[in-house]
Amino acid sequence: MNWVDGCVASRTQHLLALAHRPVNRNTGVELVRADDDVGMQRQRAETYARCTAEIDGNYSAPGAEAIFDQALTNGLAAIVSSQWGEEEAADKKGRVKSAAQLLTVVEDKAEPVAAEPGIFVIPDPEPAAAAVPGDSRWPWPWAQDPNLPDLDTRINVTVLRDGIKGTQPVRHASGEGGLRHEHVDALLALDDHESLRSLGAEHSDRAWESTRDEDRHSRARAAALLSRIGNAAAARRAEEAAELHTPYHPKHNPDGLGLEVCPVCGYSAFSADYGDELGMGVGVGVCLVCHYERTPAAAAEEAQKMYYEVRWADA
Repeated sequence: MNWVDGCVASRTQHLLALAHRPVNRNTGVELVRADDDVGMQRQRAETYARCTAEIDGNYSAPGAEAIFDQALTNGLAAIVSSQWGEEEAADKKGRVKSAAQLLTVVEDKAEPVAAEPGIFVIPDPEPAAAAVPGDSRWPWPWAQDPNLPDLDTRINVTVLRDGIKGTQPVRHASGEGGLRHEHVDALLALDDHESLRSLGAEHSDRAWESTRDEDRHSRARAAALLSRIGNAAAARRAEEAAELHTPYHPKHNPDGLGLEVCPVCGYSAFSADYGDELGMGVGVGVCLVCHYERTPAAAAEEAQKMYYEVRWADA
């Protein structure tokens, strides 16, 4: 198993473990259990990110209301526990509080914004504005950019409560869903808190998995085509590839590459329009024999893998 497949297998096992965690029968909220507080907080952050990414830009999807509630509860539990202690996130029976109850904790503990009723702020513990030239904590010039925003966590309690209210009818079979984009926007804003900051990684993982899935389907379609046309037709197409390919030309095709060996059919018939951004020679284009298509995202992933293999070999 190579390092890429190992990462996929590890992530798949992790998601299966998340999917089988128990649920609070009273609130319907996923109960996060871990051997230590760090593990518990990490799982809350991952559940928040996984659920939030699911409804980001798709708040009207079937089941979005339940996903919103699960994301909000886990996100708020992570924030409250990190900020004010695990005891503030639990009820008298030791169970994680509901999202509505956790918002009450935020109202009691966080700083209200006078000019914006309903919004409460948790200050960034290491604001960018605190950086000064020569500060040893900030050895990178870009980190001292005065225009960088502080990552204060703005919790719009009013909007989030309205979101909770809007999820109830459809969840309890008494009406339609009332989740709106402003509810999801307020959910997304929680990611600024240092206990979360996990959405970027979740979106990257999803894009990576989507790229691999798309590439696998492209290879499958190419293999199916080879089976239909047979060896003789494939060889004939390979002979014609050189005439159909537009090679590199300093003036007319400066980004072009020569014909590459196709990873599916094995012929030197992969016609690339241009190469990857890392300069590893991985082309973006289509095979003129089996029609395997390599997208920019797939080329970037392959090039990145080659780049790291070269760097590790030099280490």
